[in-house]
Amino acid sequence: MLEPMMSLLAKVIEIYSQQVPIFIGFALLFSILAIFETQASKPGKIWWRNPGLFTDISYAVIHGLVGPYLRLPAIIIIFVLLHGRIGSGDEAVEFFFNGRGPLSGLPFWAQAAIYLVVSDFLLYWIHRIFHGATLWRYHAIHHSGEEVDWTTTYRFHPINLAFQPALVYVIMLALGISPEVMIFLLPLDLLGAAWVHSNLNWTLGPLKYVLATPVFHRWHHTQPDEGGSSNFAPMFSFWDWLFGTFYMPAGKQPEVFGTDDPQFPEGYFKQLIYPLTSKEKAEAPFDATQSVDSTAGSR
Repeated sequence: MLEPMMSLLAKVIEIYSQQVPIFIGFALLFSILAIFETQASKPGKIWWRNPGLFTDISYAVIHGLVGPYLRLPAIIIIFVLLHGRIGSGDEAVEFFFNGRGPLSGLPFWAQAAIYLVVSDFLLYWIHRIFHGATLWRYHAIHHSGEEVDWTTTYRFHPINLAFQPALVYVIMLALGISPEVMIFLLPLDLLGAAWVHSNLNWTLGPLKYVLATPVFHRWHHTQPDEGGSSNFAPMFSFWDWLFGTFYMPAGKQPEVFGTDDPQFPEGYFKQLIYPLTSKEKAEAPFDATQSVDSTAGSR
């Protein structure tokens, strides 16, 4: 079993090494654009002046920069071990490029398209569930930042990560999406998350009904009565339009972010234990399982 595992890891490392320059380049682009007042959603609010920056950096190092690049390979290897039908390096390589499951016979780009749409659909509904009373206390950590910028991307409790990206990865593998496709698209997932959290005033015009934008997602980080009970889709905003949770009022930019708990702690380790010690304070402030009146934001 060691040989196929090493073969899988070798392929993962090979693709990761090709993606690093792309990731760094786009991160710098988002940062530079937000410096210009004409492009910023909140001019003057530069990410390195964020009062919660140290907390964001802690999440970025532990969950963001390291987490995704270890979590997906770990899930692939566990899936292979549980699958029990890969016994050689050649079989491992074949699994890496083709997958095992109902969709494994499809070509690369067909699998990629299915992954993008189906995973986004799953993440939309999982996100809405995390805004319900049962799981909100874990997801509230992501909403606790008083300023929203690309560094906010990584502020997630491990329980939240286990049921959002990790669960979706397992479902995609079970459907037959190949590890090659998932790893190839991983930078798009990460950069897409950084893009929607960035301090930019971009709406993309009519495309706002198709793709999630910074303004679209920044409304999601506001208070529930201002838009926080809307805009759950990570990539394709048409899910929100379709299910009645789309909100983007014309000519306005979101101003106030964070939770409504004034005692919400700052700091990585304090936030890790917050859902366990402060359940009564972290109740969901709204029922996100219901549709919202999005007519005001659909024009």
